Amino acid sequence: MIRYTIFMGKHDKQKDHSANEATGDETTGERVERIFKDHPNDYIQKLEELGFVYHEDEFDPDDEEESTAQPENANQEYLVSFFKGDIPLSAHTVTVFLEERRSSRPNYPLLRKYFKSGNRQLLSLLLHGLYLYPVLDELLCDLAFFHEFQPVLQSVVDLYLIACEKQENLEVFGAFVLDFYYATTSDGYNAFYELKKRYPHGTAKRAVIDFLSEIEISNNNQSVKF
Repeated sequence: MIRYTIFMGKHDKQKDHSANEATGDETTGERVERIFKDHPNDYIQKLEELGFVYHEDEFDPDDEEESTAQPENANQEYLVSFFKGDIPLSAHTVTVFLEERRSSRPNYPLLRKYFKSGNRQLLSLLLHGLYLYPVLDELLCDLAFFHEFQPVLQSVVDLYLIACEKQENLEVFGAFVLDFYYATTSDGYNAFYELKKRYPHGTAKRAVIDFLSEIEISNNNQSVKF
């Protein structure tokens, strides 16, 4: 989407005055219309000569979907009521959320807008869910996604550390380690460093951490080569 705003400084007013002399009583709207007609290939430059500033907006197609999204079933109506503060948090709330998340036709635009707005009720649901199910990757990923819009770094760190501690399956543990790293690295937090402090050399978990850390370092080094 392209838009223009008028920016009239002293210099711009002088140019605008000259344009009026050249075109008589022609209005700004008429001049703009004439520019689009007579200068189809360089209309941006001509508009800037009139004092307009060119902007090109970033358009996110998700925004329109989210703004019009409405509940489509009883579970979604329940969750929206909860997000609005009309229903108290309970284990049932977490169950309903997970049912919708795992649905064959999840209403992603409806749920996504509450993530993007940093809804505090949603955050409480995620935290309570991870209290009940501390190694559930779906809720961990959702907390990391929430963190992208509303910073909750300490909660992300604490709950990933708990999940890593409790997870005994090394393959799943490795996935947790990588998710933990990617969820926090933009905040300047080094998940590999913290995990290495917790798991000494010679342990199976430390071997996984070292392996993934070396791969990530190698990938980063390759990405900066020209």
